[in-house]
Amino acid sequence: MANENQDKIGPAGQKVGVYVCHCGGNISDHVNVQEVCAKARNIPGVAVVRDNVFMCSDPGQELIMEDLRSGAVDRVVVASCAPDLHETTFRNAIGRAGGNPYIYEHANIREQVSWVHHGEQATNKATRLVAAAAAKARGLQPLDPFRVEAKKHATVIGGGVAGLRAALDLAERGMAVAVLEKSPFLGGWLAKWDRLFPTEEQASEILAGLTRKVLAHPAITVYNCSQVIGFEGFVGNFKLRIQRAAPASSEYEPALQ
Repeated sequence: MANENQDKIGPAGQKVGVYVCHCGGNISDHVNVQEVCAKARNIPGVAVVRDNVFMCSDPGQELIMEDLRSGAVDRVVVASCAPDLHETTFRNAIGRAGGNPYIYEHANIREQVSWVHHGEQATNKATRLVAAAAAKARGLQPLDPFRVEAKKHATVIGGGVAGLRAALDLAERGMAVAVLEKSPFLGGWLAKWDRLFPTEEQASEILAGLTRKVLAHPAITVYNCSQVIGFEGFVGNFKLRIQRAAPASSEYEPALQ
């Protein structure tokens, strides 16, 4: 059902369409979809509110495409499952309707709502997520994709066992890796443990073997006593500013005793 309160609608970029998915009951069994839709109609800038059993289906996508073609909406919000499942689906639908794929905002009301909350709590949270997505959608601008050269380098912050393992896995896949650790030591909490549960393996042996591999790998550089103090750039070409400073002489005395 479309929103008839056209007096709320501003200039281009504020005709937001909100499309709420039932997900075949995965969402609507716990979220009152009709209540979410009713409240969405009162959100500033929202021109159209619709719901469908499966928004990702061809009929569901067609609802969005028809509204874009007719000019009823110029921004799109879909409230459904996780964006990694169907974000591309809805962006492609917008493109097929002649719109820019980047006028789209997603609200996850399945994994973040109906699968973890129930009843009024679920409905209230879904309502807030839809309102936030609609507010963000009003400010979205059409974008043109472009390619940039991405440097094949990764920075791992933290030299605990997880950081060391991540650095080694990345390096073995051909990436240059920098490991930043704020303390003088590698290993984090693992360095303080005796044995591991449930195998009863010696923690020191596990850590020593992993540390040797990391320090010996030609693609990995370890920076102890280092902290990130700034960053700039963009995806594929970030630059970090780090500060290296020796710790106070007494800071790690308890750990060494």
